[in-house]
Amino acid sequence: MNQRAYLTLLFPLLLCTCGPASDTTTSEVATPPAPVAASAETPYPNIPFERLQFLYDNATYLDATFYDLPISINQKEQSQIRSTLSGIGNQAMNYLPTCKAIGHIWFQIDGENVEEADIYFQNDCAGYVWYDDGKPVYSSALTEQGANFYLSIFQSVQDKAGQ
Repeated sequence: MNQRAYLTLLFPLLLCTCGPASDTTTSEVATPPAPVAASAETPYPNIPFERLQFLYDNATYLDATFYDLPISINQKEQSQIRSTLSGIGNQAMNYLPTCKAIGHIWFQIDGENVEEADIYFQNDCAGYVWYDDGKPVYSSALTEQGANFYLSIFQSVQDKAGQ
């Protein structure tokens, strides 16, 4: 799906929610892994709170790439990483056969990847599907703050494309 069509699909969400932009850095997209195909037969339970708490306490770097947008997110300040983590809900993501990953996110501690997830951002499914040993095992829904984080990034891309 091209960038304009994708952003057009996100526009109704922009009308419903908006928030302050987070402090992120954008750059060229690295080649991300292939997204997980959504399947109604494989719902993923919520990621254990202890795993997110570990990231909150210890993560030193966050990197996210998007499949159809010419941007990535890189965060190295603990406050930025914690802000992104606070956008993760305490329930599993609504995972439907129509869900399609829009990107991939990695959390690192001192240069080592410790958690990774596919990013989903659609009306029917917004959140993460988390990996363990290269396989999807958990999910988590976005909070309103988490959705606003991505909306502000997409709005920034749309604003820059319109210039």
